[in-house]
Amino acid sequence: MVKAAWMSRNVNRWLQDGSKCRKHSRSAQGMAPILLATFLLAAPAFGGEFFVSTSGDNNNPGTAEQPWRTIQFAVDQVGAGDTVSVLNGVYNELVQIRRSGSADAGYFVLRNAPGQAPVIDGTGLETGAGDGMPALIKIISSNYIKIIGFELRNLITDNTGIFPAGIWVRGSGHHLEIRDNRVHHIEHRRGGSAGAHGIAIYGTNSRAAIHDLILDGNEVRDCILGWSEALVLNGNVRNFIVSNNSVHDCDNIGLDFIGFEGVCSGCSGDFGDNVDRARDGVVVGNVVYNIDTITNPAYGGERSAGGIYVDGGANIIIERNTVYGCNLGVELASEHYGKATEGIVLRNNFIYHNLVLGIATGGYSAGTGAGGGEAKNNFIVNNSLYQNTTSERPQDDWGGEFLLQNRNINNVYKNNIVYARAGRARVNLAGSLNSGNNWGHQLYFGSTAGEAPGQVISADPRLVDPANGDLRLLEGSPAIDAGETLDSTAVGTVDFDGNPRVQNGAIDIGAHEFSPGTSVGWQLSTPDAGIPREVRLYPNYPNPFNPSTRVRFALPRSAHVELAVYNLQGQQVARLLDAMRGPGEFETQWTARNPSGQLLAAGIYLLRLRTGDVEQSRRVVLVK
Repeated sequence: MVKAAWMSRNVNRWLQDGSKCRKHSRSAQGMAPILLATFLLAAPAFGGEFFVSTSGDNNNPGTAEQPWRTIQFAVDQVGAGDTVSVLNGVYNELVQIRRSGSADAGYFVLRNAPGQAPVIDGTGLETGAGDGMPALIKIISSNYIKIIGFELRNLITDNTGIFPAGIWVRGSGHHLEIRDNRVHHIEHRRGGSAGAHGIAIYGTNSRAAIHDLILDGNEVRDCILGWSEALVLNGNVRNFIVSNNSVHDCDNIGLDFIGFEGVCSGCSGDFGDNVDRARDGVVVGNVVYNIDTITNPAYGGERSAGGIYVDGGANIIIERNTVYGCNLGVELASEHYGKATEGIVLRNNFIYHNLVLGIATGGYSAGTGAGGGEAKNNFIVNNSLYQNTTSERPQDDWGGEFLLQNRNINNVYKNNIVYARAGRARVNLAGSLNSGNNWGHQLYFGSTAGEAPGQVISADPRLVDPANGDLRLLEGSPAIDAGETLDSTAVGTVDFDGNPRVQNGAIDIGAHEFSPGTSVGWQLSTPDAGIPREVRLYPNYPNPFNPSTRVRFALPRSAHVELAVYNLQGQQVARLLDAMRGPGEFETQWTARNPSGQLLAAGIYLLRLRTGDVEQSRRVVLVK
């Protein structure tokens, strides 16, 4: 039986579709393996480039020498294949895209000019949209659009008739890319009875989905969201990639994938069940942290927000993400009786130091009302969980590393590392109406409390630096080659770091596949001068070296980082990092080994850092 505190924690949120408000609560999603290559091939843009500057004039021709003044004016003048490049400055306006690109003419692109960091600031504009849903950038039923490289900030309201967002995408539309934007301080200050979003994708058309969608490299932070979410896909949305985003320090759910909320106009019955849900997508390489509802009036002091939440979604791969410091790490649930989150593959993720629990599955209520949905036919495999019950408040002690709620049906839980705090539950089988679930080949350590279904190992997994979130395996870990062999459609082909998922004919338990020389522990240190001002790959020390050297780099903001070593023929001989990292300085010791654990030959190598549009290299010399 689920304790009352757990069942009561759902606080309904209102979603607004036009002028009509609807009840809605926390949301979750899922998927099975799919191929999305069809929309990764971007159509070429072969139109003109036009410029906007705070020193420009809308009577100008929009050239680099004579730019326009406002972004809205610019986007109203151009069309398919054109690019609007925005120069540095603060633009106090709400921008709505009324154009589309096309497969033949190319994307319509709204972006920062190269090397520039424009800001769209919503101060004083919270009531500027006639439909009650203002956004700093809004796209309604447009196709072939790219939005790249903006800082979007300060859209703040206390009007319960207003539902603001940093970026709204609504209606239908396809081939949409939202990349490398920073969204912050989108706020609804009457959050007990209203909501706000950082980035929101709402498929509201029952006959035409929002599809072929990419959200990549964005940051959403410091938002006051009320009953809503930081980054959300809701309604008729399919074929999407949500990758390499950083979502943090918000007072409600981080990444949310929703079904059956009725935002899809005209969705009802069987037809609605098929289309009124986010589905057929990939969620990969994101970092979500510090998501906490404790100050959110919509939750009355409860901690109930997931870092990643799927509520009624289907057929979604969630892999290689990092989630920490949230109330709930990942939740696969359904808030609607008779509806299910299904076909989710949750694999190869690092989930640590969340306050209440690591992974929850199933509807949060055993009844037939709100929260009474199902989680069925999902795979939860090869994840690494570490001490996900960090809150010391007695009212938060209802979770565990795993929490099985209600109506879990035919789910697979295998090959996970479960490293629990002493005295806290490893697996909390709190719910009811669960059947057909399959547990196998788990490694448990750190606590004997709670259940341990599928246990094959009870031993220290030997992680690189778990206290600082590095859950990679060290040499000699009992998790190495101890996993249950599963089809690649379940476990994928690469591990957390992008290295081959199965090596030496066997799979490791947990998210990281050990190879000698690949368990590189990255430590975060805050520089004396605060957050770095630019990307920098420092000289390694010592150099020349034998056999180890210190490698260090700096990031001014969250970004996906690739750091690898190449020989002088341009061949990659070692990969040190392929993951999201937050702002700060990072360092490690590299021992000059290739992925097979063999020491490299003496000689000159190139250490190469790539992040966003920045690439830097250093020459390193290995001596013997």
